[in-house]
Amino acid sequence: MPEFFEPFTYVTILLVVLVCMALCDWRWKLAFFLDARRAAVLSAAVVAAFLVWDALGIATGSFFRGGSSYMTGVVLAPEMPVEEPIFLFFLTYLTINLTTGARLLLDARGRRSA
Repeated sequence: MPEFFEPFTYVTILLVVLVCMALCDWRWKLAFFLDARRAAVLSAAVVAAFLVWDALGIATGSFFRGGSSYMTGVVLAPEMPVEEPIFLFFLTYLTINLTTGARLLLDARGRRSA
């Protein structure tokens, strides 16, 4: 891999995985394609809560930014890399997709057995 692209590896992987999750969401109507407003409000609230948690962890010295040549090196605040909110949104979106998908599967299973 050319050295120029190396710092963008992590953020690129996060964005590619987010696109894949959006495709799953589109195909099975799991989050934003089911109810965009609800998914956006839930995502914003959860990411905000995680960012507050991160800020508290940074303030207490529990969390710190590790060094990696695969990260951009851009920080939003001390010890808060620009990739962090993207990763937190990834976790949130994944959780919404998984919980909605599990609920849909369980509902379908319940209808078949009834």
